[in-house]
Amino acid sequence: MPSTFPGDEVSNSISSKFRAVTVDAHGVLLLPDPVAIRNVLSAFNCQPDDTTCASAHYRMVRLLDLTHDPEWAVMNRSYAEVLGVSALDQDTAGEMLASQVYLGTAWLPAPGAAEALAQLVASGYRVAVVSNTEHGEMAEVLERTKVCSVGGESTPVAAVIDSNVIGIAKPDPRPFELAFEALNESASTCIHVGDSLHSDVVGARGVGMEVVHVDPLALCAETDHRHTPSFATFVTELLA
Repeated sequence: MPSTFPGDEVSNSISSKFRAVTVDAHGVLLLPDPVAIRNVLSAFNCQPDDTTCASAHYRMVRLLDLTHDPEWAVMNRSYAEVLGVSALDQDTAGEMLASQVYLGTAWLPAPGAAEALAQLVASGYRVAVVSNTEHGEMAEVLERTKVCSVGGESTPVAAVIDSNVIGIAKPDPRPFELAFEALNESASTCIHVGDSLHSDVVGARGVGMEVVHVDPLALCAETDHRHTPSFATFVTELLA
């Protein structure tokens, strides 16, 4: 499993007015499976360690946040480069990583995330997952990895709002509004946790929510929203 990165703690205290939490899945509850990444890259004589695999995710999210109209071939190549693939192999490896890992279901719980989510729910907070996916299987991935489930055996959540299932992606307000309905709450009583400035911060603030930006590498210099190095740190701050 990847190691937790150091980073800025959640700034200021989090108001006790919040009764519910909406949470992104990728980069918050889950990270790309480093074994799956290494399996793809074995053909290119590249075997990044777990920390490199995790940091590559956050660097790619930051790159996407800074790119208004991304060229996916460029994004895929950049991802392969961050993982240590040689320049000659980056195009091929990047395409394989995107199709076999990044846009698929080869994701595992982020360090401490499942435990933190269980603690959050046990403390009385209701939770809904709001995630952009290409595969439409986020509910199944979260249940398979024992992070959470709707009506299953894992930590209970009110809903898993999957963009591929509903046909609408963040930052559109409607995924958040569906989460409010499932939680029986409003924007003023929910706080969102996500790792994308574009999808999560802009999306949540667009519906009037407060938001915490998961940014373990401290890549975001914006000062108009809170930051945290991990979901586990956010939960510790909230329950404190």
